[in-house]
Amino acid sequence: MKKKLVGLGFVVLALAGSFFYSPSCLGKVLLEKNNDLPLTVFNVTFRTGSADDPQALRGLANLTARLVREGGVKALGDLPALSRSELEKVLFPLAADISVSVNKEQTSFSVVATADNGERVFALLRQVLQAPALDPVEFKRIKEETKLSLTQKWPQQDQEELGKAALDRVIYGADHPYSHVVEGTLAGVEAATIDDVKVFAAKMYSRRRLTVGVTGVVGSSLEAAIKNFDDSLPEGESTNASLPAVPQHKNRTLTIVKGEFEGTGVHLGHPIALTRAGEDFPAMFLANNAYGKHRDFIGRLMRIVRQIRSMNYGTYSYIEDFPNGGTYLSPQPQVARSQQAFTVWGRPTTAENGCFLLRLVARETTKLATEGLTEEEFKRVQKYLIGNIPITAAGIEMRLGISIDSEFYGITADYLANLQAKVAELTYDQVNAAIKKYIHPDSFQMVVVTKDPDAFAKEISGDTCDITYKEGIEIPSEILEEDKKIAVYDVGVEAAQIQVVPAASLFQ
Repeated sequence: MKKKLVGLGFVVLALAGSFFYSPSCLGKVLLEKNNDLPLTVFNVTFRTGSADDPQALRGLANLTARLVREGGVKALGDLPALSRSELEKVLFPLAADISVSVNKEQTSFSVVATADNGERVFALLRQVLQAPALDPVEFKRIKEETKLSLTQKWPQQDQEELGKAALDRVIYGADHPYSHVVEGTLAGVEAATIDDVKVFAAKMYSRRRLTVGVTGVVGSSLEAAIKNFDDSLPEGESTNASLPAVPQHKNRTLTIVKGEFEGTGVHLGHPIALTRAGEDFPAMFLANNAYGKHRDFIGRLMRIVRQIRSMNYGTYSYIEDFPNGGTYLSPQPQVARSQQAFTVWGRPTTAENGCFLLRLVARETTKLATEGLTEEEFKRVQKYLIGNIPITAAGIEMRLGISIDSEFYGITADYLANLQAKVAELTYDQVNAAIKKYIHPDSFQMVVVTKDPDAFAKEISGDTCDITYKEGIEIPSEILEEDKKIAVYDVGVEAAQIQVVPAASLFQ
């Protein structure tokens, strides 16, 4: 049972009945004592990320986190100063790897330790965060690696994440803090100095933005160390990023990103005024799973695009941000956002079928908004989720990460247990009402990543674009009839609403 104790700005959430309290601190601690495995998991998360990047220094949050982790450490108490390589040599025999994750509004430093090494590893984690050496040589290396990523990886090597980055930019607008990738822009990274990193770390790695999560084997001495973790951190001035209102899109648009890729990927979406803390989230959670659950055939999109037509590896929809979807099978923690979007991601198909795929996705998503789920879809997915939700948090690292995200959203109940109960109570009419409330076809912002933008623009503006099936595949007659309707579907954009951008321009 989760317990909550509130003092002078300091909150301790105990997931297994053990907690401590210190009124002198401003941070938050989530502590679960669990002896099921001989492990201790640490997750130190600051509520800061690329949304806090200064306009002229986009990428500073990522540079800061990497340099704190990779720039060596100064002496702290009895712990000696260590270079980057020396720190790795200390961590290696402890079987510990301190990883860092930077996203829009969260930056996390996490590590798993054996129970015997828990105190030693936590001391090293504390040294990394409270006494970073910020080695200028490492800073130069990190900058060069980041610039290489922005000039090669993003625009040339990862078509899928490129498309999602372009969609974020279109949905939120070029000046919104979400509009650039976490690694920033080439100009922002080039302009950043080590002094900028020091200022950012002092301002953002503060007690007001801190959540310390610990689960597993926790003895009394380790608990005392956790209690005093933030003693040397600055208090800080703010608790979260300052975000402008999201744009209200009244018309559909199409942005075609020119990239040297053989296939064509499609994306669409618009902002939604809903997070997992919202009353309607369970209904939209069910609707989204039924329509486009990530990499799962329970979703309608996977069946009609991949299973029936074999057009691509998968097509999915989301009501929460899901970065690196090509890598992960399930949502990862510490990617929380204060502002979310409803999005659809159609993984690359052949260039000749790209136009058809966009028409299919836009038409089907419009049908979802206007007609909702079928009753069969609702019942089947509701039953599936009641059994599936509890195993979402398989593993103590995932459970801890979800608890930290709950703190981000202000959720005090057990998130997964509450979601499971709410989903079980939903009615068919409630889910379809939520779909109509939150999905607005007239606002679809569409993005296509393809090699020949002019050819795509001409085709999508034409009267029809047919699907080409591989020779030898037998397609049922009813599917072929449906294909004829899809082929002539009007995606709803005029020539003036079609923009072509080079892939590299998104990261300049």
